[in-house]
Amino acid sequence: MAKLKLKNVRLSFADLYTAVSKFDGDPKFSAMFIIDKSTDEGKDNLTRFKSVVRELEKEKISGKELPIDKLPIQDGNDKEYSGWADMIIMSSANKKRPVIVGRKRQPVAEGDQDAPYSGCYVNAIVDVWLMDNQYGQRIICSLEGIQFAKAGEPFVASNVSVEDDFEELDVEEVSSSVFDL
Repeated sequence: MAKLKLKNVRLSFADLYTAVSKFDGDPKFSAMFIIDKSTDEGKDNLTRFKSVVRELEKEKISGKELPIDKLPIQDGNDKEYSGWADMIIMSSANKKRPVIVGRKRQPVAEGDQDAPYSGCYVNAIVDVWLMDNQYGQRIICSLEGIQFAKAGEPFVASNVSVEDDFEELDVEEVSSSVFDL
């Protein structure tokens, strides 16, 4: 297992405050990290991740390189999610609640100022480990800690725009029956 710090990554699909069960699995805290591969910081995050992966492969499976589909990363262009285009996406999860802190390393709770949310930028700590068991070989990222770094445009779960999709309505008397036309 190796500790990896991701710097200034955008948070997506963040289940940081309540464990959620996905795909009939155990409830877990989880987050997806959007890594901008075109920036120096993004390149550095990916280089350090690759270095950790290669070291784990060397130690645990005699240097055999695992295929990309056995790593906790994916091409953001494979899904049509907001903010994912042309990015690398890293997934992480943990049954144990991650440490969550603000900019000044103060503990934060959901709704606090400096509380991370989907769309903001964070620094994250993940433990990277190689699974080698009856289910196969793969690299896993265990979500250990999140630090709010800076605000970002929040991701929303709906494609409904209140401003564009609805009109302001005048107050009218409501009919007492749905059948009164």
